[in-house]
Amino acid sequence: WLDVSNKYQQETIPVIEEKEKEDETPITGGKLEEVIPQLNTSQKLIDYLNKNFEFVDKKSDTALTPEEFFEAKKGGEQDFAIFSSYILWKNKYEAVIIRYRYGDKINAVVLFGDDDFPKTMIFTQEGINMYAHGYSFKEMFQKEEQRLGVNINEYAVSYWTDKKSLYPEEWVKKY
Repeated sequence: WLDVSNKYQQETIPVIEEKEKEDETPITGGKLEEVIPQLNTSQKLIDYLNKNFEFVDKKSDTALTPEEFFEAKKGGEQDFAIFSSYILWKNKYEAVIIRYRYGDKINAVVLFGDDDFPKTMIFTQEGINMYAHGYSFKEMFQKEEQRLGVNINEYAVSYWTDKKSLYPEEWVKKY
């Protein structure tokens, strides 16, 4: 458990989200636009990704569009992050992609608001999961550094716009 208390509130949130009971309603539809409204909770999205998509180590830094990823049914961290943030955004969640560097590696996670708590969605060979990280980037970075056993050097933030494009990102040094 992670204690994220301040003078205005006293709450304890789980670090790794316990998986809710799966919704047994099958996701139907062959087109992305048919599937999007059915993935209207973060848990449904995670379950759908874990059941239907394959995580692969990509050598390329070029990410797939949400449509390309949906058709391929496989991709790396950045592909999962772009697709997940897009689905969340289309379902009226506030979501951003955080890409961060440590050494010569780049990782991607999605931060979003869910049930009044900020959460981080992570993408690994073991599957897609989420955890509550506290209320700041600093707390999220601390959790990611602890999870991966690394020191994050810099990061970039991007998010979807009404033009269905990702807002350009710039790399910034971490505090």
